Amino acid sequence: MANANVTKIDPVMEKPWQRARRMERYDFWRKSSYPPMNIEPVPFERNRLAGEGMSPEVRALRKQWVSDQILHHEPRSVPQIQPYNIFRRFYRFLPDLIFFGPVKAIVGYNTALLLRLTLPKIGLVFGASYLVWYHLKYNQRDWTREAGVIIYGAKPTLLGFDALNFPSKEKTDYCERGFKERKALLYKPTSKSDTIGPCH
Repeated sequence: MANANVTKIDPVMEKPWQRARRMERYDFWRKSSYPPMNIEPVPFERNRLAGEGMSPEVRALRKQWVSDQILHHEPRSVPQIQPYNIFRRFYRFLPDLIFFGPVKAIVGYNTALLLRLTLPKIGLVFGASYLVWYHLKYNQRDWTREAGVIIYGAKPTLLGFDALNFPSKEKTDYCERGFKERKALLYKPTSKSDTIGPCH
């Protein structure tokens, strides 16, 4: 048997007609057809000069409204209050000289600032990528030097009958690092070079 003392609570906490009225107000306020409200006191000069003129209270209100129309100045950039260390000054010298000189006069401050922030970083990324690529390409480890990077290519996938035709390898092919394809020192007699690679 249910307890008769339990109070029933409305989960919505409002009546259906209250919710419908609230939604109507939301819809009306969202698409209001009224023009913006003007709070300017005595906006017309004819009203200000009519009769005995403006009273001290209205004059003070008008003065306050006029002073409120003065907007705050735009943000000012003062380089002297933003000092940079010698490394940042060296890094920023060339971009500032290019983009904050002739480019700013042509495309404007905002566009020049965007170019100043993006193009130098893109140039650094490309420069670093080129240096890494150059080092990996021309400083690989071979049979003539121990330093460098070893780069392995992807091996072909052999399936089915192709696996039976896998090329045979010799023991000296392991870690030979281009020793057999050398073009120098071919005239000198080698005792173990022809049979033993540089890793042995």
